[in-house]
Order: sequence, then C-alpha cells, then structure tokens
Amino acid sequence: MSSPARAADSPRALDGSAPAGGAAPVGADNPGLRTFHSPASAALPVQRAALPGSGALKPRSTAAGRTLYVDTYCFSTGDGSQAHPYCSLQTAVDAAAAGDTILIGGAPGSIEMDPVTVRTSGISLVGVGTSAWLYPYDMNAGKPALVLDGVSNVTVSNLMVQTSQGGTALQIKNSSAITVDSSYVATADGGAALAIDGSSHDVTVSRTYLHTGTWSAQSSAITVAAGARSVTLAGNIIAAAGIRATGVTGLDVTNNTIQRGCTPALALDGASTGVFVENNLFEDANAVTDARMGGYRAGCPSGDTGWAPDVTVSAETAPGTTADYNAFFIDGENATAPYGWAGTVHGTLADFRAAVPGQGTHDLVDPAKANESEIRTLSIAKVDYLLQQGSASIGSANPAAPGRPESDFFGRTPFDSRGAAQPDNPGLAVALTAVQTTGHAVDLTSDVASAGTGARLRVDWGDGRSEWADTVTDGKLTKSHTYARAGSYTVAVTLWDARNNAVVNTMKVVTAGSEFTAYGPTRVLDTRSGIGAPQQKVAPFGTVRLKVGGNGGIPQNATAVVLNLTATSPTAAGFVTAYPHGGARPTTSNVNYAAGRTVPNLAVVPVGADGYVDLYSGSAGTVDLIADVTGYFTQTAAGGYTSLSPGRLVDTRSGTGTTRGKLPGGTSFEVEVADTDTAGQHIPAGVSAVALNVTATGGTGNGFLTAYPSGQSTPVASNLNYTAGQTIANAVVVPVGPDGKIRIHNGSYGSTDVIVDVVGYYSTSSTGAYVPVPPERLLDTRTRPDRPLDPGGYRYLPLSPGNHGITAYTLNATVTNTTGVGFLTVAPDPNPIDAYRAGRPSRPDKPFVSTLNWNKGQTVPNLVQASAGINGIVDFWNTGTGTLDLVVDISGYYDRL
Repeated sequence: MSSPARAADSPRALDGSAPAGGAAPVGADNPGLRTFHSPASAALPVQRAALPGSGALKPRSTAAGRTLYVDTYCFSTGDGSQAHPYCSLQTAVDAAAAGDTILIGGAPGSIEMDPVTVRTSGISLVGVGTSAWLYPYDMNAGKPALVLDGVSNVTVSNLMVQTSQGGTALQIKNSSAITVDSSYVATADGGAALAIDGSSHDVTVSRTYLHTGTWSAQSSAITVAAGARSVTLAGNIIAAAGIRATGVTGLDVTNNTIQRGCTPALALDGASTGVFVENNLFEDANAVTDARMGGYRAGCPSGDTGWAPDVTVSAETAPGTTADYNAFFIDGENATAPYGWAGTVHGTLADFRAAVPGQGTHDLVDPAKANESEIRTLSIAKVDYLLQQGSASIGSANPAAPGRPESDFFGRTPFDSRGAAQPDNPGLAVALTAVQTTGHAVDLTSDVASAGTGARLRVDWGDGRSEWADTVTDGKLTKSHTYARAGSYTVAVTLWDARNNAVVNTMKVVTAGSEFTAYGPTRVLDTRSGIGAPQQKVAPFGTVRLKVGGNGGIPQNATAVVLNLTATSPTAAGFVTAYPHGGARPTTSNVNYAAGRTVPNLAVVPVGADGYVDLYSGSAGTVDLIADVTGYFTQTAAGGYTSLSPGRLVDTRSGTGTTRGKLPGGTSFEVEVADTDTAGQHIPAGVSAVALNVTATGGTGNGFLTAYPSGQSTPVASNLNYTAGQTIANAVVVPVGPDGKIRIHNGSYGSTDVIVDVVGYYSTSSTGAYVPVPPERLLDTRTRPDRPLDPGGYRYLPLSPGNHGITAYTLNATVTNTTGVGFLTVAPDPNPIDAYRAGRPSRPDKPFVSTLNWNKGQTVPNLVQASAGINGIVDFWNTGTGTLDLVVDISGYYDRL
C-alpha cells in the first residue's frame, strides 16, 4: 500500500512562516545575504555647481548656442545629441562653435583617457554629476589631461582633471577670459596641478580642489608664469603643495584654504605688482593630517627647503603686495613662521607687523584646527578645511577683499569667513546601510543627521533610476529597490537641508543573485592524470583544492561554478562534498559512491574569495576525482535562468526527439533545444545553455555519455558513466550551439538507450538569478519520526510557499536503503497552497519523467534543479518496487524579478 501524501519532516510552514523548531522558508533570512555600510563620516559636501539645475555656474560666454553631449563610457560615437552622444571629448571640442556648451558624463568610474586640447573660443565644458573624469593613462601617462590653447571666453566647470608622472593636469596657454570653477585638478610626482603661462590674462580659478597627492619640493598646485596678467585665485582648497607665482601683474589670492607641506603655501617670486593676499586660511601640515600628504615639520629635509614660512614674498614683489585678513593655524611643534618678506623670515605675526608697517594688520592665528575630510569621492588626499566652533576665521573676512567670491567652495551664501568654506550646518550627514533581500533587490536605510525641517533626499540607485523623498526628518528612512539584472551598482544618496547645504554619500552594493555564463564543457580536474591536482588518488578523508576563478578564462570574481563531479576507482564507500575554499565544510554531500563504482553527479558550487573550491572525500579509502566545468555564475548581467516543469525531449526507446534505437558506441546525435516545445512549454530561440536530466539505460557495454554544444568537436569530458545493463541518470547543464542544438555522444564500444528530460534554460532574456545558501539538509527519512517512502508514495516539501519570486531550487536528492528497483521523479506540486492549508490537497498526477534511477541496495544521488511551480512546493515520487529512504539537501535557489 502506498504511503499517504504528507509534508517532509523538516517542514516549511505553508503560511510562509517557520513552525517552532522548524526551518525558515527558502529565501527568508538567508544567512548568505550580505549587508553593506557607508558611515556618516564618508558623506562629503557637495558643490552646488555640481548639481544639475543649481544655477551656480555662470559661464563667461553668454551667447546662445547648442548643447553637445559626451559619454565617456560609450564605444560607438554618435552625433553629439543626448540620445547619441560623442564618446570622445576631443571630438566634441573640435565640433563645437562659440556659444556651445559641452556636457561631459559617463558611468561611475569611467574616464576620458586621451588628452584634450581646446582651440575653440567661447565654449563651456561642464561635467555632469560628481565624477566627470579626464585622466590620461597607459601610453598617455604624464601628458596634460586638458589644455586651453590660444582661446578666450572659455569656462571649465565640475570636471575631474588629473595626470601623473610629474605632468601638468590642466594647462592654460596664450588664453584670456578663462574660468575654471568647481572642479578637481590633481597631479603627482613633482608636477603642477594647474599651470597658467605668461601670455595668458584675465584668468579665474575659483572654488576648485587642487592637490599634488604628496608633498615634494618640485610640486605646485598652481603655477603662474612671468608675464601673466589679471589672475584671480579665489575660494579654492589646496592640498600638499601651494601656489607659486612669478612676475605677475594683477594677482588676487583670496579666500583660499591651503594646507601645504614643507614648501610655502604661497610663494611670490620675481617682480609682481598689484598683488592682494587676503582672507586666506594657511595651515601647516601636521601628523594628524592625511598621512599621504606628508611634509609636516619633522619630515622636512634639511638644507635648501627646510620648514618654509607659509607665505614668502620676494624683495621685488613686496612693494606691490598687500597681505591682510589672513588666518594661520599653527600646530605646536610643527609651528612655522607666517611670513618670509623681502628675504626676512618673521616668526610671529607681531614680528611681521612691527617690521612691515601696514601689512597683516587684521591677520590672526586661529586657535581651532579645522577638521579634515575628503572633498570629492575618489580624491587621494584629505585637507583640514571644515571650520569648527571656536574658529577665529568664522565671520571675520574682509568683505571688500579684491577677488572675493560671492559664495564659498560649496556655493553657500552668505560667505563671511576666512578660508574657502563657510561653516553652515557642519553636522549635516547621512549614513547608509543596504541589505540584500532577494536575488535582485536591496533595502537601503539612510540615517539622516542635522537635516532639520524642510530637508529633502535623493537616491541614485546606480542603474539609471533615482527617487526622491521631499519630506525628510532626522533619523532613518528606508527605501527598497529591485535591479533588473544582477550586478554591482554604486548607490549615491544626496541630502539637502532647508538652506540648500548638501552632502552626498556613496556606497557600492552587489546583488545577491548571479547570472550564468556557459563554458566548455572543459575538464579542470583529473587526479588520474594530474590535471588540476597532483597525479595521485585522494587520500582517506583528504581534500583537493581546485582553482576555478581566474583559471582558463573563468573570471576571478566568479561566485559559483557548475561542475560535473565524478568519483572513480574508490577503494571503499564514501562521499564527496564540494564547498567554497575558506568556508566551513558543510555536513551535506554531492556524490555518494560504493567501493569499485564510478559515480558522477552535477554540483553548483560557490567559489571562495580566492577563486578556489574544495572537494572533500569522506571515505576511509582512496578515490580518483574528475571535474568538468560547464558554466559559471558572476554578479554581472550575463544570462538568467527560466525553470520548467520537467519535460521529455529525447527517448531513443520510442524515437522521441531522435531516431528510434540504441545509440551505437562512438557516435552522437543532435538534440533540437532552441525554439522547441515540451510538456506544454516553449524553449525560445537564443538560449545559451539548457538544464537537463540525462539517462542511460540498457547499455550493452560499459561507457559514458557526453553532452556538448553542436558545432564543436567532442570534448574530453563526461556527464555520466554507466555499466552494461545499468540504468543511471545525471543532471546536466550544457551550453547550446549557435544553431540552437546540442549533441549527445556515447563514449562506449557498446550501444545504449538515451533519455533526455529538460528542466530549464539560461538566456539573456531570462531574469532568474542564482542565490546560494549555506547547504542545509531539508529532508532525511531515516530520521524519526519520519519513515521510508513506500512504492508509489510521494512527499511534498514546502520550500517557499507563496513566494512567487523564487522560481527554482538547486537540490541534491539521494535515495538509499532501496529494497527494490525504480526511479525518482521530482516535480512542482500543482495544488493551490490553500488546499494544503485547509488540509485537502488532491493527489497530483505523476509526471512521466525520471530524476534518478536505482537498483536494489544502491545509494544514488543526483542534482535536481527543481521548479518552484505555482506554489513553492516540490513533490518527490517513488516509482519503484520497494521502499526507500530519501535525503534532500539544498544549496541555492533562483530568484526572478
């Protein structure tokens, strides 16, 4: 008499919750789901010119012209329209005419790697977002990122401009009426971040962050050459090296914050006239400052450089220079002289005022060190620029200082402090926490501080979509987002208070789900011949460490790999457990074998962070192990999975799907996969791989079957091994050939019947992403009070009842203690959930497919990519002549949009 239908005894409750002592539904509180953090200290102030539509940018050129678009991430250049942007900034510059504005954008992290030279006057170059990068590298390393050559009325705003190897990042040559505003300009290795040549005039560099990475005697953030005229350097924040100007006529150095190394923050050489140095904050580098800047007193070399004064003015320039309303931060043992004037170093402001009447009258020493912070994401140095309570610089600027900017570095008004940044709501911050909730979705919590009333917040999810919260209060705000494809995304949260102060915090999040790339099949391990491991059998209770990520073209960041594992020539019974290297070995198994038997099984194995997986042999004897790769998963958009109810594609016994009759040894046949129908379901064209269950039965000799893409030669790999007269099945994931077909090869001298059942497919149009879970035993009928399955009996296993996002599960099903012969069928349960909740489910019809086959007394495992069907319940049928025990382990699931 068959056993009644009942749920397995490691139950998931049918109401979607776990009973006391029971396991949670699949996908609920998966301990493998990750959490991402970005603290409030990582929130950076935002320059208003960097915000689209802020109106803070006022280009010199007011002529109405076109708007041209550049995307630094595209590969097929267009006509410069928003829909079809240029891929090269140089192309856009060459196409521009006076009055045109060029908007430069791109995906986070993308750059313009070719040097750009502007020879067209009257245009504006404006970065979109906070990371519009110009950064020559490789063969262009050390070259200027941007050159303005012989032009007038040109504005550069919100660009990230950088070079290396002692080069100059931004050059202004023989040009006039130039504005560089709200940008980031950097160099390293002894170069100048920004250089103005002697034939240029009417140049303004404002509200720009400039640095040289680390201090060196040869570096300058800004150089102004002899002959230049009417230059304004105002509202800038400068790190590591300072400003050096020689023989300039008309120079305003106003409201800058400069934290330099051993060389001066401002060096006025040669014979300059009409120089005003006012409202600046000069800060000595110190041991608390970002270590990469260096150059604090104890680290300065002796000799020519020494520990220079903050401001040095040559004897020729001194008569034409006014210095006043400047603030100096002196750091204890790192204290330096504020001025070196006409060849004389003045150790204190009092000494300076006494020796040079009329100069420095309103200068002061600020007792409060400004706090350090980054200014832009990906910048390589921090600066002390955040004025704190008690700072004497607050509210003490000269409002009539020549060249004084109307707003501070971040666009704040009113602006009445010394230095570049006006303290206004310094506590404004937002901390971020994101939690993976499904294979595609995350919950993002923004923890807001000091926003006050009238604040607003924008979340840019990193996939081109964003959303707003117009009413934000201090505390936590949670939003959920579902990504269309698996991948890594940079989330940016921008917070504005009622006074329009803004901070932005960014954080990289990765979807829990991974997508599939077909591969091979390729043999990566064979201990019989020394492929992938030493040429020797695996020792009793030994482990093989197998390189997968970064091997043979498989990406280093592969999250999981599809392996066909084969245990052969074992000297004792045992099992193989596959798991990621670096993780704890689970108590589950992937392959079970008896002495002298060759047993294959498919496994989807998470890959360790170092690219390795471990294969443990749980046996007192030795065994040879073989592993063939048929695909891998990565957290990138590649191919999703669509599950199917099991359907028969091929049966050589009846001629289904191929010629009737056994497949002769050494031959193969084609299987049409793409654009076919099975069990009332359609497999579309364009699939990249297919998930199958392949069975060999009635073989006249020993052999093996290999499934592989059509159009390829037969690979050195196998999917299942059989002996004469044996019926054996194995799960297979096989890439599909370009013609939509696969081939099945019989590697035997004898013939065999072949059965092929399909359970799912992978394609770029599918959205099912693979989510691994720590391997867990869901069912073991050997454990009381459960009992074996009777002939014709079945178990239903509620895995994710009511969760329609989960479409399939990767299970390892093992039958043992078999008292007869038969086969196991695994299929989704067709009953509505309510029927089970009411205790009135009807007995389903058993599908005409098989998952694994056994003879009396055998223990047989097989991977099952089981469809969740309509209700998240899976049925396991005993189609055999005797009773059996059933063991089911889970290693992951597929989650769709």
